[in-house]
Amino acid sequence: MTTAHTSAPARRRLRHGAVVGLVGLGLAAGLVALPVGAESQTPAQAPPRAPGAATLLARSGVLAGTVEVGGRPVRNAEVRLLRAGDRPERARQLRVAETDRRGRFLLRVPRHADGPFYLTAAHGRLDGHRVPRTVVLATALDGRRSGQVVVNEATTVAAGFSLAQFAERGSIGGAQPGLSNAMRMTRNLVTVRTGRVSPFLRESPNGTSTQTWPTFNSLASIIGGCATGRSDCPEFLRAATDAWGHRPRTTWEAMALLPQNPSGDPAGVFEQVPAKPSYRPVLHEAPTDWVLALQFVGNGHEFNGPGNVAFDKHGAVWIINNAQWAVKLKNVCPGLGLFKLDPFAPGQPVEQYTGGGINGAGFGVGFDPSHHVWVGNFGFSGKRCPTPPTSNSVSEFRLDGHPLSPPRGYRQGPLSWPQGLVSDRSGNIWIASCGNSSLVEYPDGKPDHATVTATGIGRAFDVAVNTEGNVFVTANQGEQVFGFAPDGTALPGSPYGDSSTFSLPLGIASDRLGNTWVSNSGAIPSPCKSGQSLPAVSGTHHGSIVQVGPDGALTRFTGAGLTIPWGIAVDGDDNIWVANFTGQRVSHLCGARPATCPTGTPGDPISPSGGYAFDGLQRNTGVQVDPSGNVWLTNNWKKIPLQVNPFGRGLVAYLGMAAPVRAPLIGPPQLP
Repeated sequence: MTTAHTSAPARRRLRHGAVVGLVGLGLAAGLVALPVGAESQTPAQAPPRAPGAATLLARSGVLAGTVEVGGRPVRNAEVRLLRAGDRPERARQLRVAETDRRGRFLLRVPRHADGPFYLTAAHGRLDGHRVPRTVVLATALDGRRSGQVVVNEATTVAAGFSLAQFAERGSIGGAQPGLSNAMRMTRNLVTVRTGRVSPFLRESPNGTSTQTWPTFNSLASIIGGCATGRSDCPEFLRAATDAWGHRPRTTWEAMALLPQNPSGDPAGVFEQVPAKPSYRPVLHEAPTDWVLALQFVGNGHEFNGPGNVAFDKHGAVWIINNAQWAVKLKNVCPGLGLFKLDPFAPGQPVEQYTGGGINGAGFGVGFDPSHHVWVGNFGFSGKRCPTPPTSNSVSEFRLDGHPLSPPRGYRQGPLSWPQGLVSDRSGNIWIASCGNSSLVEYPDGKPDHATVTATGIGRAFDVAVNTEGNVFVTANQGEQVFGFAPDGTALPGSPYGDSSTFSLPLGIASDRLGNTWVSNSGAIPSPCKSGQSLPAVSGTHHGSIVQVGPDGALTRFTGAGLTIPWGIAVDGDDNIWVANFTGQRVSHLCGARPATCPTGTPGDPISPSGGYAFDGLQRNTGVQVDPSGNVWLTNNWKKIPLQVNPFGRGLVAYLGMAAPVRAPLIGPPQLP
């Protein structure tokens, strides 16, 4: 980030302003840096039981911070307090301060200024040496406006990856709630008050269980190396250039660009990890891509085979569970809960809602225009479950978790082993009824008015609505896609394709250009009856995706690490994300909008041939993009599935990698 020069007289005014210590915090009308000697206040000058410094700070609206590199203070650094805008170019500088010889500063947040806020720090001296101008540090203030803060290498990595989709040339701005949620996501990586790696990143299910902690530490160590000269910073900035050729000018800009081009030059970035890193553990070899992904497993006793996710208007994650979590693995029964995860709140709380007939939810979950959640009750169950599932209903819940559907769910249709479902923008609910190979509509969300739009859709699996309100359904057994007008009549040319184009298709999603995109698993015949199960999947499998144009034209694409593609999602740039059932990777391909594709060619791979790999992935089914640009996947099956309980646990979020999508998602993705 280019930082405005502050003259020497101005710096002196900042350092020797009216405030001379924590006791005077409440008197500050402007901004100050903590003066040298402020701690010399004698005990006699304060009441015997005066509030502590932290209490005074919280009451005062003052940020008391430290700028550090490698745990050592940066003196004479210029610290800027900025308010993020609704667009990056509208970010506004509010205050400026200079650090003292111990790297300390004070900044008073204007009383009437609305956040979110962030800090940057540049220039200054470290161990007597001038900090290069290419080194800019940053801290996202995650909703706070007072208290103790640290600006260092770790906070810079956390802010860069979490805010990648809201950053442009070092400035931050974007729409709510995605922007504020991205600010809060940083607390899952770093503790802003201390500048240390957060317990959530450092401990299970993250920590040493996955590559994310060493990856984070490697990047933080590179920033430290840039400040001390132990890393070749110009070479690092070159290696961090994005897919469009935009080269970052500073370390802060680089951390926001890497998530958007993680496989650009991974070896070149890795070469700049210092021989003696300031953060440990670090990576010991170059990764295939520089991604930061986090696992979310709740309390460890909640998720068992999460099938798919949806986001509400606040950005919270709603999750459906194939099966109940159980101590005795042999008694696997249908999942009876709908879960809501707030990944941005302290402790990542998970709430569970029951009732409404929810029973072994499969792949279908989504919101309607009234912000009600709809769930398809496919009815997963083990052979030894004493209570078999009904497998013939859908459930409806309010946003507060209250069930609106009756105790056995809505069964009108009839429904049989329902999988995907979706609402259109008029509130009509469309359900892929796998067991009887049909498409069922609940007009205006009213089950009593249910109509069977079509039959003969072999193992109907997933459903999507395009820009015209037309409805498309994947036929897993028929290896076709069926298209219908909003009134239920078949579209010209429907059904589309045959086994030469489609191969056991599963997920489907629509873009803003009228296209739908289908994942061709090539290996997964959908089970739609009691006693059927997924086939054993081992060895190397590939797959493809198919673009179904507004006129029904079909185009097939491969590459990008596709290995048994299952779920599919379209981001705010109309590019494509695919969950793979094997291979521990997510795939990323260009959509139909050339202007947002690095190569300008629809269908071209963006992710490398191995996808964006992450060792915290298991076998993935659902994939969706949230309003902060995080890509979420469901760990549906274990990597090596147990016959008695193959179900995986928890979710994985790749941070800051996709163009944000407005939530809730109803129809094609909309920009926030």
